[in-house]
Amino acid sequence: MFIAWLLLFKSLIAFILVNASVVGLEWTQYHNLDEIYEWLSELETKFSPLVTVYTIGYSYENRPIKAIKISSQPGNQAIFMESNIHAIEWISSAASTCFVDKLLHSDDKNLQDLLLRYDWFLVPVMNPDGFTYTHEINRWWRKNRKPTGFSNETGPCYGTDLNRNFNYEWKKSGFPISDPCDHWYHGSGPDTEPEVLALQNFINQFEDDYIRLYLAMHAYGNFVLLPYGHTSDIFPPNYDQMMRIAQGFADAAIKSYNTTFQCGASGLLNYSGYVSGDAKDWIYAVKNVPFAATIELRDNGRYGFLLPADQIVEVCTELTDGMVGLIKAAEMERVLTPKV
Repeated sequence: MFIAWLLLFKSLIAFILVNASVVGLEWTQYHNLDEIYEWLSELETKFSPLVTVYTIGYSYENRPIKAIKISSQPGNQAIFMESNIHAIEWISSAASTCFVDKLLHSDDKNLQDLLLRYDWFLVPVMNPDGFTYTHEINRWWRKNRKPTGFSNETGPCYGTDLNRNFNYEWKKSGFPISDPCDHWYHGSGPDTEPEVLALQNFINQFEDDYIRLYLAMHAYGNFVLLPYGHTSDIFPPNYDQMMRIAQGFADAAIKSYNTTFQCGASGLLNYSGYVSGDAKDWIYAVKNVPFAATIELRDNGRYGFLLPADQIVEVCTELTDGMVGLIKAAEMERVLTPKV
């Protein structure tokens, strides 16, 4: 009876996917916030009840922060992704949305199994104010757009680096980022930014052990960065296990374009030095999610943050291959246990 139900369910999912083509995003160019949100709405309309779109909160300038959930069956464990917490890193939202599109449309059995066996979450633009600012005014902007209340010779200073504002080892180490006008300013205290609070409140509603993998999409450098970011001397209890899972990503991501990813604690590998109060460390240490990583996508610095749009599809392929490898490794390590 169960096998018959499973086959029927898979057939239903296949029917929904084949008959629910979505137009809106083309991964040959970078898209703005409105275009990404319109695409999310189309997904929800055409893939219902498989897809749900949430507004998890609002930015300082009152833009919605949206998340998509893809769930094929009750009882699945969840994989959570977020991107564009740094406004300048356009490839992060481009590649993550492209990955979701592949997940929903692929006839590859590996991706179909991932779609069926796990719930998927993506917050494509964690920093909508900063992201909009990079499209309209300053391509090099990184932070959110909340005023700091301070000024320098250029005028009023705006913004906090959201990935340094989480309440785990906040302000512990790193660049001298207490200057409210600094590019990496960590905020006047932990958890001061509405975007950070929105993500935390959304995650806090879920039961313990539901979210098993947390992946923060960033650029650039070709790294899989693990906890912790604030030190090079202290490592998580299951660091060796996380390294094996991270290596599963790297071993798979290399196959299409020979792109090499380095794996290890961000305190060891991060080219920008120590990072305190970042999302992956908070989700691992405070929420006890057993695997959390920052994935730094292409490239190694030739183009850096200005990666040409004609590389989006290749980065998406690397990410997709890497995700398949990572999840297989997580299953081998029993961090993930598929329902079917």
